[in-house]
Amino acid sequence: MILMNKESMVNGNTALQPEYKPYKETEERKIKTKDPNRALKVKKKLKVIRNICVVFIVGVILVYRYCAIYNSQTELNSIENDISEINKQNENLRVELVKYNNLGYIEDNAINKLQMKVPDKGNAVYTNLDKKVIKVEENSDESEMHKGILSELKQLIWR
Repeated sequence: MILMNKESMVNGNTALQPEYKPYKETEERKIKTKDPNRALKVKKKLKVIRNICVVFIVGVILVYRYCAIYNSQTELNSIENDISEINKQNENLRVELVKYNNLGYIEDNAINKLQMKVPDKGNAVYTNLDKKVIKVEENSDESEMHKGILSELKQLIWR
C-alpha cells in the first residue's frame, strides 16, 4: 500500500476504531538533532576531504613532472641518435675525401671516364693568374651624386 499523505496515516488495526496520531516533531526530537558532536564530525569529514584533495593535487603534479622528464629524455635520446648518425656520415665523407684526394685516382678518372689525354710539355700553356685582367670602372656620376647629397645633409644639420 502506498501512502500519499503522511497526515492521514493510521497505526494499528483498521477494523477497530484507530487512534489518530499525527506526526509532529517534539522539542525533544529537535534537541536531539542539534548534537554538539555533529559539528566535530563535520569538521573531521572536511579535514578528510581536504587531505584527499591535497593528496590528489600532489599526485597530479608529480605525474605531470614525470611526464615532462620523460618527454625531455626522449628528445635527448633522439638528438643523440641524430648526432651519432651525422658523425657516421662525416666519417664516410672523410673516407671519400681521402679517396678522391689521391692523385692516381684523379688521373685514372680523367683518362678513362672523361677521355682526357696527358699533355705534352710542348703543348702546355702557362698563364699568370695573379695579374688582374678585368678592369673595373667606377661610375663617377653616381658616387658624386651620393657625395653631393651627403654633403648637403651635413651642411643642413651643422648650420
